[in-house]
Amino acid sequence: MKHAFYTACLCCLAFVTAYGQLQDAEEIRKLVNDVHAGDSGFYVEVPFEYNGEIIIRAEVAGEAYNFLFDTGGYTMIDAAVQQKNNFTVLGKQLLNSTNGLSKETDILYAGTFDIGGLLFDHVKAYCIELDNSPKLQCMVNGGIIGSAIIHNHIWQIDYPNRKIIITDSLEKLPGMESAVRIPVYLNPNLQPYFMSKVNGRSQWLMFDTGCASPLWMGDKDAQKVIGDAKKTRIIGASVETHHGRVSDTLNAFSADCEINGLTFKEIPAYYRDGSGLTLFGNPVIKDYIVTLNFGEGEMYFKPIEAQSAPIGWESFGFTLEYEGGNCKIATVIEGTEAQKSGLRPGDVVTAINGKKITCTDFCSCFATFYELQEKSYDITLSVLKNDKPKQVKLKKTRVF
Repeated sequence: MKHAFYTACLCCLAFVTAYGQLQDAEEIRKLVNDVHAGDSGFYVEVPFEYNGEIIIRAEVAGEAYNFLFDTGGYTMIDAAVQQKNNFTVLGKQLLNSTNGLSKETDILYAGTFDIGGLLFDHVKAYCIELDNSPKLQCMVNGGIIGSAIIHNHIWQIDYPNRKIIITDSLEKLPGMESAVRIPVYLNPNLQPYFMSKVNGRSQWLMFDTGCASPLWMGDKDAQKVIGDAKKTRIIGASVETHHGRVSDTLNAFSADCEINGLTFKEIPAYYRDGSGLTLFGNPVIKDYIVTLNFGEGEMYFKPIEAQSAPIGWESFGFTLEYEGGNCKIATVIEGTEAQKSGLRPGDVVTAINGKKITCTDFCSCFATFYELQEKSYDITLSVLKNDKPKQVKLKKTRVF
């Protein structure tokens, strides 16, 4: 698992206090979780895109949009979609996110979602402002497909073929006899938790496909399991959710994570001061075909044929971002060759591998830089340092 470092953790997680027409948190929970999907005997395949997040198409009010597929989040609709359709507002609620931001949010009656021809009725969704989340805005224009929809039926995430199969029977999925079954507990918000061991200590993890980090830990959980693990920090990082971005230095340490006989060796575990939730993120889909059967309290990890999960965390030690008309160094991992070569957040990069950077907006550059981090193993940056050009040559190496 060659982990690039993504600063987004796009899960939408906490019920807090309700306002307006709805006063009781339990009443709200029952309302938003009440999604009907009455079909039976079906098998549909839905293509998805992946740039660090799983993006699928869904049709709402007769128009197709891109949605984030997020087992750890609530179903959400962008304010632009709401402005176009004027869905009924059922009430308001104060929602928290993993980066500590809170916002009073409208609860909408969005009607029917069509995903690959499969209809989900009586969908309730929270109204969000995608403009506040630049990376999320690059990938989606509809919102988030969350836990209230996902807990219905069986969903198989097939990364090699970039498709999600939705069915009502495991028998329709071949090769399940070689998959590892993992018992899952759904909390009252229908978010999936499973038991694991992190660095030898028992630990509940939420399986959160909206989180682009292999392992994201609450700070208290992190302190319990760090021990003498290898550690580093990511300078210049930001944590982005549906409410926006928060800039902060992130801590990272080496973690061995055991899940019902499967071992993920020396993966990076991230945490920041004040973070409370502990999540197992979507990078696992690169190594395992993941089948979600939350209605029966289970999911399955099937190793991708002829591929074993690699050990450790490989990185160039930096990330790039487009800002203010320039390509800039966004983050630097302490102790890597990137830091030792003098790279610092904010340094302007004028060329990559001798080629001038041609992307001219945040989203096109985001896609370009993601592809670069994923598929390259050596890189040469042309960087301006004190208004003078400097060549920095780096190889992707083990951070730990």
